Amino acid sequence: MRAVELADEGGVSALSLVRLAEVLNVTPNALYRYLDSREELDILLREYALADPPSAARIDDWQVATRDWAHRLRARYLAHPWLADLTLTVPITPNALGWLEALLSRLEGSSLGAAETIRAATLLDGYIRAQFISQRDVRAWGESSSSEGGDLTGQVSPLLDARGYGRVAALFRGGVYREPTKEVHDRDFEFGLDRILLGLSSAEGLRDHSPVRSRGARPRG
Repeated sequence: MRAVELADEGGVSALSLVRLAEVLNVTPNALYRYLDSREELDILLREYALADPPSAARIDDWQVATRDWAHRLRARYLAHPWLADLTLTVPITPNALGWLEALLSRLEGSSLGAAETIRAATLLDGYIRAQFISQRDVRAWGESSSSEGGDLTGQVSPLLDARGYGRVAALFRGGVYREPTKEVHDRDFEFGLDRILLGLSSAEGLRDHSPVRSRGARPRG
């Protein structure tokens, strides 16, 4: 798909229907015979980038299965970074719906109810996308700062104590506060995913032990 190649080369910001028509050596009007709008092009781009969804077969350990799904989706973002820049839409295409089906099948082994399951699916999908964007932006900033002025953290470090930022200064001195490597990004992703799965696994216990309101009582807030 030529549109995907253009997005891979310059991101979705560099892609337009006019540009795509130029590359395909057709007029924009000719392209509009197949695409009604840029939004429709984005839907097709997302569908291609997601590729075939993983199997929806249920696996006994729902946390292991859900973790596998999360890593598979993250791999699609890594393969096509511009996927994170497309406008979010409700899944309506075969591959997008297949990814949702695969996740729902994995969450069936949990104690979550129907409403909680779709909230969990939204949470997991949003976490993967947001984490990818964050890590991508930090990586781009690190590459830019290195090319322009070297190690900015090293330049800032001596000023922290004078500012009263002792805790941050300790992180700097301990070597913790630095431009993340791929290994650090992977560990950060696992850390967040672990906490989400831990929270989901405790949902039933929290629900079972929640206080029962008396009839007619109104929730605060």
